Amino acid sequence: MRVLHVITAINRGGAENHLMELIRAQVEVYGCEVACAYLKGDGYWRNALERLGVAVIPLGLNRYGEIKPLLRLRRTLQTFSPDLVHAHLAPAQLYTRAALIGHSKLPLVITQHNEDRFYRGLGHTLMERWVIRRACCIIAISHSVGKFCAVRWPDTVNRRLQVIHHGINSAPYHLVTAEEVAVLRRAWSVDSDALLVGAVAQMIPRKGLEGLIDGFAAYAHANGASNTKLVLVGMGPLERPLKRRVEARGLGARVIWAGFREDIPAVMQALDIFVLNSISEGFGLVLLEAMSASRPVIASKVSAIPEIVSDGVTGILIPPRSPMALADALGFLAAHPEVRKRYGQAGRIRVEQHFQLVDMFHKTMECYHWVLCNQR
Repeated sequence: MRVLHVITAINRGGAENHLMELIRAQVEVYGCEVACAYLKGDGYWRNALERLGVAVIPLGLNRYGEIKPLLRLRRTLQTFSPDLVHAHLAPAQLYTRAALIGHSKLPLVITQHNEDRFYRGLGHTLMERWVIRRACCIIAISHSVGKFCAVRWPDTVNRRLQVIHHGINSAPYHLVTAEEVAVLRRAWSVDSDALLVGAVAQMIPRKGLEGLIDGFAAYAHANGASNTKLVLVGMGPLERPLKRRVEARGLGARVIWAGFREDIPAVMQALDIFVLNSISEGFGLVLLEAMSASRPVIASKVSAIPEIVSDGVTGILIPPRSPMALADALGFLAAHPEVRKRYGQAGRIRVEQHFQLVDMFHKTMECYHWVLCNQR
Protein backbone atom coordinates (compact mmCIF):
# COMPACT_ATOMS: atom_id res chain seq x y z
CA MET A 1 0.00 0.00 0.00
CA ARG A 2 1.28 3.47 -0.89
CA VAL A 3 0.23 6.04 1.71
CA LEU A 4 0.73 9.80 1.57
CA HIS A 5 0.44 11.58 4.91
CA VAL A 6 -0.10 15.34 4.89
CA ILE A 7 0.28 17.33 8.11
CA THR A 8 0.67 20.97 9.05
CA ALA A 9 4.11 20.46 10.63
CA ILE A 10 6.45 17.67 11.72
CA ASN A 11 7.72 19.51 14.77
CA ARG A 12 7.76 17.66 18.11
CA GLY A 13 4.24 17.65 19.51
CA GLY A 14 1.28 15.38 20.25
CA ALA A 15 -0.14 14.98 16.75
CA GLU A 16 3.31 14.92 15.16
CA ASN A 17 4.69 12.32 17.58
CA HIS A 18 1.60 10.19 16.95
CA LEU A 19 2.17 10.40 13.19
CA MET A 20 5.83 9.43 13.59
CA GLU A 21 4.87 6.25 15.46
CA LEU A 22 2.13 5.46 12.95
CA ILE A 23 4.45 5.85 9.95
CA ARG A 24 7.15 3.75 11.64
CA ALA A 25 4.68 0.87 12.03
CA GLN A 26 3.29 1.26 8.52
CA VAL A 27 6.81 0.92 7.11
CA GLU A 28 8.34 -1.66 9.46
CA VAL A 29 5.33 -3.81 10.35
CA TYR A 30 2.87 -3.47 7.47
CA GLY A 31 5.35 -2.97 4.62
CA CYS A 32 3.74 0.19 3.28
CA GLU A 33 5.52 2.66 1.04
CA VAL A 34 5.02 6.01 2.75
CA ALA A 35 5.56 9.66 1.92
CA CYS A 36 4.99 12.59 4.28
CA ALA A 37 4.29 16.15 3.13
CA TYR A 38 4.20 19.01 5.64
CA LEU A 39 3.21 22.63 5.25
CA LYS A 40 5.63 24.46 7.56
CA GLY A 41 7.78 24.25 10.70
CA ASP A 42 11.27 23.17 11.70
CA GLY A 43 11.03 19.63 10.32
CA TYR A 44 12.04 18.02 13.62
CA TRP A 45 11.08 14.48 12.55
CA ARG A 46 12.49 14.72 9.02
CA ASN A 47 15.75 12.84 9.58
CA ALA A 48 14.01 10.05 11.52
CA LEU A 49 11.44 9.66 8.76
CA GLU A 50 14.05 9.59 6.02
CA ARG A 51 16.00 6.89 7.90
CA LEU A 52 12.84 4.78 7.58
CA GLY A 53 12.91 5.29 3.82
CA VAL A 54 10.02 7.74 3.89
CA ALA A 55 9.99 10.49 1.27
CA VAL A 56 9.60 13.79 3.15
CA ILE A 57 8.22 16.74 1.18
CA PRO A 58 8.33 20.24 2.70
CA LEU A 59 5.59 22.28 1.04
CA GLY A 60 7.13 25.60 2.04
CA LEU A 61 4.13 27.45 3.46
CA ASN A 62 4.92 30.97 4.66
CA ARG A 63 1.37 32.22 5.14
CA TYR A 64 -2.04 30.65 4.77
CA GLY A 65 -3.64 31.20 1.38
CA GLU A 66 -0.42 30.76 -0.61
CA ILE A 67 -0.81 28.81 -3.84
CA LYS A 68 2.72 27.35 -4.12
CA PRO A 69 2.27 24.74 -1.35
CA LEU A 70 -0.93 23.60 -3.08
CA LEU A 71 0.89 23.19 -6.41
CA ARG A 72 3.72 21.27 -4.70
CA LEU A 73 1.19 18.97 -3.08
CA ARG A 74 -0.55 18.35 -6.41
CA ARG A 75 2.83 17.45 -7.95
CA THR A 76 3.45 15.05 -5.07
CA LEU A 77 0.13 13.33 -5.77
CA GLN A 78 1.22 12.83 -9.38
CA THR A 79 4.78 11.67 -8.70
CA PHE A 80 4.17 9.49 -5.63
CA SER A 81 0.81 8.17 -6.88
CA PRO A 82 -0.56 7.02 -3.51
CA ASP A 83 -3.32 4.49 -3.00
CA LEU A 84 -4.64 6.61 -0.13
CA VAL A 85 -4.07 10.08 1.36
CA HIS A 86 -4.23 10.64 5.11
CA ALA A 87 -4.45 14.27 6.29
CA HIS A 88 -3.82 15.51 9.83
CA LEU A 89 -4.74 18.88 11.40
CA ALA A 90 -7.01 21.48 9.87
CA PRO A 91 -4.64 23.52 7.65
CA ALA A 92 -3.20 20.40 6.08
CA GLN A 93 -6.66 18.92 5.63
CA LEU A 94 -7.80 22.04 3.79
CA TYR A 95 -4.77 22.08 1.48
CA THR A 96 -5.15 18.35 0.86
CA ARG A 97 -8.80 18.73 -0.06
CA ALA A 98 -7.94 21.44 -2.57
CA ALA A 99 -5.08 19.36 -4.02
CA LEU A 100 -7.46 16.43 -4.57
CA ILE A 101 -9.61 18.38 -7.03
CA GLY A 102 -9.46 16.27 -10.18
CA HIS A 103 -8.52 13.13 -8.21
CA SER A 104 -12.05 12.03 -7.43
CA LYS A 105 -11.20 8.34 -7.04
CA LEU A 106 -8.27 8.81 -4.65
CA PRO A 107 -9.46 7.98 -1.10
CA LEU A 108 -8.99 10.56 1.64
CA VAL A 109 -8.77 9.72 5.35
CA ILE A 110 -8.55 12.53 7.88
CA THR A 111 -7.64 12.39 11.54
CA GLN A 112 -9.31 14.95 13.77
CA HIS A 113 -6.80 15.66 16.55
CA ASN A 114 -8.69 18.33 18.48
CA GLU A 115 -11.96 20.17 18.93
CA ASP A 116 -10.91 23.33 17.08
CA ARG A 117 -12.50 24.86 14.01
CA PHE A 118 -10.59 24.72 10.76
CA TYR A 119 -10.21 28.47 10.91
CA ARG A 120 -12.33 31.41 11.99
CA GLY A 121 -12.52 33.31 8.73
CA LEU A 122 -15.41 34.03 6.41
CA GLY A 123 -17.23 30.93 5.24
CA HIS A 124 -15.49 28.59 7.69
CA THR A 125 -18.55 26.34 8.06
CA LEU A 126 -18.87 25.81 4.31
CA MET A 127 -15.13 25.19 4.04
CA GLU A 128 -15.20 22.61 6.82
CA ARG A 129 -18.10 20.75 5.24
CA TRP A 130 -16.35 20.81 1.86
CA VAL A 131 -13.41 19.00 3.43
CA ILE A 132 -15.42 16.61 5.59
CA ARG A 133 -17.70 15.48 2.74
CA ARG A 134 -14.65 14.44 0.72
CA ALA A 135 -13.27 12.22 3.50
CA CYS A 136 -13.99 8.51 3.17
CA CYS A 137 -13.17 7.97 6.83
CA ILE A 138 -12.84 10.42 9.74
CA ILE A 139 -10.68 9.21 12.61
CA ALA A 140 -11.28 10.93 15.94
CA ILE A 141 -8.50 10.45 18.49
CA SER A 142 -10.96 10.40 21.41
CA HIS A 143 -14.67 10.02 22.07
CA SER A 144 -14.71 13.70 23.04
CA VAL A 145 -13.36 14.70 19.62
CA GLY A 146 -15.79 12.24 18.04
CA LYS A 147 -18.74 13.94 19.75
CA PHE A 148 -17.45 17.30 18.54
CA CYS A 149 -17.39 15.99 14.96
CA ALA A 150 -20.85 14.44 15.21
CA VAL A 151 -22.37 17.65 16.58
CA ARG A 152 -20.58 19.96 14.17
CA TRP A 153 -21.14 17.89 11.01
CA PRO A 154 -24.17 15.65 11.79
CA ASP A 155 -25.23 15.29 8.18
CA THR A 156 -21.80 14.31 6.88
CA VAL A 157 -20.13 12.18 9.55
CA ASN A 158 -22.59 9.26 10.03
CA ARG A 159 -20.89 5.86 9.70
CA ARG A 160 -17.59 7.27 8.40
CA LEU A 161 -16.51 8.31 11.90
CA GLN A 162 -14.21 6.03 13.89
CA VAL A 163 -12.67 6.66 17.30
CA ILE A 164 -9.09 5.39 17.55
CA HIS A 165 -7.26 6.33 20.73
CA HIS A 166 -3.56 7.12 20.68
CA GLY A 167 -1.25 4.47 22.05
CA ILE A 168 2.22 4.55 23.54
CA ASN A 169 5.30 2.36 23.76
CA SER A 170 5.63 2.29 27.53
CA ALA A 171 8.84 0.21 27.64
CA PRO A 172 11.27 3.20 27.72
CA TYR A 173 9.51 4.51 30.83
CA HIS A 174 10.19 1.23 32.65
CA LEU A 175 13.89 1.14 31.74
CA VAL A 176 14.98 4.44 33.32
CA THR A 177 17.58 3.77 36.02
CA ALA A 178 17.69 5.26 39.50
CA GLU A 179 21.02 6.88 38.62
CA GLU A 180 19.48 8.67 35.61
CA VAL A 181 16.77 10.03 37.89
CA ALA A 182 19.30 11.09 40.51
CA VAL A 183 21.45 12.87 37.93
CA LEU A 184 18.46 14.77 36.58
CA ARG A 185 17.21 15.85 40.00
CA ARG A 186 20.73 16.99 40.98
CA ALA A 187 20.94 19.03 37.77
CA TRP A 188 17.70 20.74 38.83
CA SER A 189 19.00 21.18 42.42
CA VAL A 190 16.20 19.00 43.77
CA ASP A 191 17.03 16.98 46.89
CA SER A 192 16.25 13.27 46.87
CA ASP A 193 13.63 13.78 49.60
CA ALA A 194 12.03 16.85 47.98
CA LEU A 195 8.62 16.67 46.34
CA LEU A 196 8.85 17.47 42.63
CA VAL A 197 5.69 18.52 40.79
CA GLY A 198 5.97 18.76 37.02
CA ALA A 199 4.30 19.64 33.75
CA VAL A 200 5.42 18.86 30.21
CA ALA A 201 3.61 21.16 27.80
CA GLN A 202 3.92 23.76 25.10
CA MET A 203 3.73 27.19 26.65
CA ILE A 204 0.53 28.22 24.89
CA PRO A 205 -2.82 29.43 26.30
CA ARG A 206 -4.62 26.09 25.88
CA LYS A 207 -2.31 24.35 28.35
CA GLY A 208 -3.48 26.45 31.31
CA LEU A 209 0.00 27.03 32.71
CA GLU A 210 -1.02 30.34 34.30
CA GLY A 211 -3.53 28.42 36.41
CA LEU A 212 -0.89 25.81 37.25
CA ILE A 213 1.44 28.52 38.56
CA ASP A 214 -1.38 30.12 40.57
CA GLY A 215 -2.45 26.76 41.99
CA PHE A 216 1.09 25.82 42.90
CA ALA A 217 1.54 29.22 44.57
CA ALA A 218 -1.64 28.75 46.59
CA TYR A 219 -0.51 25.28 47.68
CA ALA A 220 3.02 26.41 48.55
CA HIS A 221 1.93 29.47 50.54
CA ALA A 222 -0.80 27.58 52.42
CA ASN A 223 1.39 24.62 53.34
CA GLY A 224 4.76 26.30 53.77
CA ALA A 225 6.09 23.61 51.46
CA SER A 226 9.67 24.82 51.19
CA ASN A 227 10.82 21.37 50.06
CA THR A 228 8.45 21.26 47.09
CA LYS A 229 9.42 22.45 43.62
CA LEU A 230 7.67 22.83 40.28
CA VAL A 231 9.44 21.93 37.04
CA LEU A 232 8.08 23.24 33.74
CA VAL A 233 9.31 21.33 30.69
CA GLY A 234 8.63 22.94 27.33
CA MET A 235 8.87 26.14 25.37
CA GLY A 236 6.48 28.52 23.66
CA PRO A 237 5.29 32.10 23.21
CA LEU A 238 4.03 32.40 26.81
CA GLU A 239 7.40 31.67 28.43
CA ARG A 240 8.23 35.30 29.29
CA PRO A 241 4.82 36.19 30.74
CA LEU A 242 4.85 32.94 32.70
CA LYS A 243 8.23 33.82 34.19
CA ARG A 244 6.88 37.23 35.20
CA ARG A 245 3.92 35.50 36.83
CA VAL A 246 6.22 33.20 38.79
CA GLU A 247 8.18 36.18 40.12
CA ALA A 248 5.00 38.04 40.99
CA ARG A 249 3.80 35.03 43.02
CA GLY A 250 7.10 34.87 44.92
CA LEU A 251 8.02 31.48 43.47
CA GLY A 252 11.33 32.32 41.83
CA ALA A 253 13.35 29.82 43.87
CA ARG A 254 10.77 27.05 43.60
CA VAL A 255 10.20 26.88 39.84
CA ILE A 256 12.60 25.13 37.46
CA TRP A 257 12.53 26.16 33.80
CA ALA A 258 13.72 22.99 32.07
CA GLY A 259 13.12 24.05 28.46
CA PHE A 260 12.74 21.57 25.63
CA ARG A 261 13.97 18.07 26.48
CA GLU A 262 14.36 14.80 24.60
CA ASP A 263 14.62 12.54 27.68
CA ILE A 264 10.93 12.50 28.62
CA PRO A 265 11.00 9.00 30.18
CA ALA A 266 13.69 10.16 32.62
CA VAL A 267 11.82 13.42 33.24
CA MET A 268 8.63 11.55 34.14
CA GLN A 269 10.49 9.19 36.46
CA ALA A 270 12.10 12.17 38.19
CA LEU A 271 8.70 13.64 39.09
CA ASP A 272 6.58 12.78 42.11
CA ILE A 273 3.33 14.27 40.74
CA PHE A 274 2.43 15.15 37.15
CA VAL A 275 -0.03 17.95 36.34
CA LEU A 276 -1.89 18.71 33.11
CA ASN A 277 -4.02 21.81 33.66
CA SER A 278 -5.29 22.20 30.09
CA ILE A 279 -8.37 24.22 29.18
CA SER A 280 -9.02 21.81 26.29
CA GLU A 281 -7.20 18.72 25.06
CA GLY A 282 -7.92 16.56 22.02
CA PHE A 283 -6.31 13.61 23.74
CA GLY A 284 -3.39 14.30 26.08
CA LEU A 285 -0.65 11.89 25.03
CA VAL A 286 1.59 13.29 27.76
CA LEU A 287 -0.76 11.72 30.31
CA LEU A 288 0.09 8.28 28.93
CA GLU A 289 3.77 9.16 29.33
CA ALA A 290 3.30 10.09 32.99
CA MET A 291 1.15 7.05 33.69
CA SER A 292 3.64 4.75 31.95
CA ALA A 293 6.20 6.02 34.47
CA SER A 294 3.78 5.13 37.31
CA ARG A 295 3.24 8.74 38.22
CA PRO A 296 0.01 10.00 39.85
CA VAL A 297 -1.76 12.61 37.78
CA ILE A 298 -3.68 15.78 38.50
CA ALA A 299 -5.55 16.90 35.39
CA SER A 300 -8.41 19.11 34.25
CA LYS A 301 -11.76 17.43 33.78
CA VAL A 302 -12.15 18.63 30.18
CA SER A 303 -12.40 17.16 26.69
CA ALA A 304 -10.75 13.76 26.38
CA ILE A 305 -8.83 13.79 29.67
CA PRO A 306 -11.47 11.77 31.62
CA GLU A 307 -11.11 9.04 28.98
CA ILE A 308 -7.50 8.62 30.09
CA VAL A 309 -7.37 9.53 33.79
CA SER A 310 -9.72 7.63 36.12
CA ASP A 311 -10.64 10.01 38.92
CA GLY A 312 -9.72 8.56 42.29
CA VAL A 313 -8.04 5.57 40.65
CA THR A 314 -5.08 6.83 38.57
CA GLY A 315 -5.20 10.46 39.65
CA ILE A 316 -7.38 13.41 40.52
CA LEU A 317 -9.56 15.29 38.05
CA ILE A 318 -10.19 18.95 38.85
CA PRO A 319 -12.44 21.63 37.29
CA PRO A 320 -10.71 23.69 34.59
CA ARG A 321 -9.53 27.19 35.47
CA SER A 322 -9.61 26.37 39.19
CA PRO A 323 -6.26 27.11 40.87
CA MET A 324 -7.70 26.43 44.33
CA ALA A 325 -8.89 22.96 43.30
CA LEU A 326 -5.40 22.33 41.95
CA ALA A 327 -3.87 23.53 45.21
CA ASP A 328 -6.15 21.21 47.20
CA ALA A 329 -5.25 18.23 45.00
CA LEU A 330 -1.53 18.96 45.40
CA GLY A 331 -1.97 19.24 49.16
CA PHE A 332 -3.77 15.91 49.33
CA LEU A 333 -1.22 13.99 47.25
CA ALA A 334 1.72 15.65 49.02
CA ALA A 335 0.35 14.46 52.36
CA HIS A 336 -0.45 10.90 51.21
CA PRO A 337 2.56 9.17 49.60
CA GLU A 338 0.73 5.82 49.74
CA VAL A 339 -2.03 7.27 47.54
CA ARG A 340 0.54 8.60 45.08
CA LYS A 341 2.03 5.12 44.82
CA ARG A 342 -1.37 3.47 44.38
CA TYR A 343 -2.48 5.94 41.70
CA GLY A 344 0.83 5.55 39.87
CA GLN A 345 0.64 1.76 39.80
CA ALA A 346 -2.98 1.87 38.62
CA GLY A 347 -2.05 4.33 35.89
CA ARG A 348 0.65 2.07 34.51
CA ILE A 349 -1.78 -0.86 34.42
CA ARG A 350 -4.41 1.28 32.68
CA VAL A 351 -1.96 2.26 29.93
CA GLU A 352 -0.92 -1.36 29.40
CA GLN A 353 -4.54 -2.51 29.18
CA HIS A 354 -6.12 0.27 27.11
CA PHE A 355 -3.55 2.40 25.26
CA GLN A 356 -1.14 0.15 23.41
CA LEU A 357 0.40 1.21 20.12
CA VAL A 358 -0.39 -2.10 18.46
CA ASP A 359 -4.12 -1.45 18.87
CA MET A 360 -3.82 2.00 17.32
CA PHE A 361 -1.84 0.61 14.38
CA HIS A 362 -4.24 -2.27 13.78
CA LYS A 363 -7.38 -0.12 13.91
CA THR A 364 -5.88 2.49 11.57
CA MET A 365 -4.90 -0.13 9.00
CA GLU A 366 -8.38 -1.67 9.29
CA CYS A 367 -9.77 1.77 8.48
CA TYR A 368 -7.53 1.98 5.39
CA HIS A 369 -8.60 -1.43 4.12
CA TRP A 370 -12.26 -0.60 4.71
CA VAL A 371 -11.85 2.61 2.71
CA LEU A 372 -10.03 0.92 -0.16
CA CYS A 373 -12.55 -1.92 -0.36
CA ASN A 374 -15.49 0.49 -0.41
CA GLN A 375 -13.80 2.70 -2.99
CA ARG A 376 -13.68 -0.07 -5.59
